Amino acid sequence: PEQVRTAPAVQFFANAMMNPRIVKGLLCHGLWLLTPMPELLKNRRVTCHEVVLADIVNAGAIYVPSSTNVVVDGDLVTGRSGGDVEAFIHAIAHQIAQVDQGQPLL
Repeated sequence: PEQVRTAPAVQFFANAMMNPRIVKGLLCHGLWLLTPMPELLKNRRVTCHEVVLADIVNAGAIYVPSSTNVVVDGDLVTGRSGGDVEAFIHAIAHQIAQVDQGQPLL
């Protein structure tokens, strides 16, 4: 298990998750990158593809169905699948603009 937690991609996202001024985006199966460190997902509102749903919920995330298939939880933007990339990118851009304006992320 420790080897999984120390994988470079996991560590990259873990470091980014510690900084709320960095907007993070994970689409479809991307949330699997955070499951080796459940503390990164605990109580975070997310959406994801059904294939990874059990792992995401077991890691402590709160699954939120969304009519747009995109969920924003402050600095974390998640999308259900690659087909939702346009709404996903729009949500990330909006959150980045909020950070650039010094506004809190909701």
